[in-house]
Amino acid sequence: MTTAQAYLKKAERSFQVADTLLKRGDADFAASRAYYGYFYTAQALLLVHGVPRLSRHGQLLAQYGLHFAKTQRLDPRFHQLLIRAFKTRELSDYEVGEMVDTEIVEELISEGFKFLSAATQYIEKTEDEAP
Repeated sequence: MTTAQAYLKKAERSFQVADTLLKRGDADFAASRAYYGYFYTAQALLLVHGVPRLSRHGQLLAQYGLHFAKTQRLDPRFHQLLIRAFKTRELSDYEVGEMVDTEIVEELISEGFKFLSAATQYIEKTEDEAP
């Protein structure tokens, strides 16, 4: 298993846990896990393009935008979802009085699984074309 594939597996688990947390009524913790599903998916995609692992969230958002949204290698809406997931995670992790909207988290999880699927297909195609 490649490092990119391992990130994709971790992303899938993260989205699954987010869904479980949301169903339990823990939208704030679900938002955090959903964001990390996006984070791991984007990291996997960047790795196949030679971008080393990024630990800073702002760098990952920018590099994903540069390599995938701007070039339209994948649907640019995934970049917007990645940014939205990041902002929602910040709210859920650092604010104590403001509740995270359950519907937004539900959408982020649902769309996250679509992002993961598109990324998986893209990586499989890229790996098949590699010499």
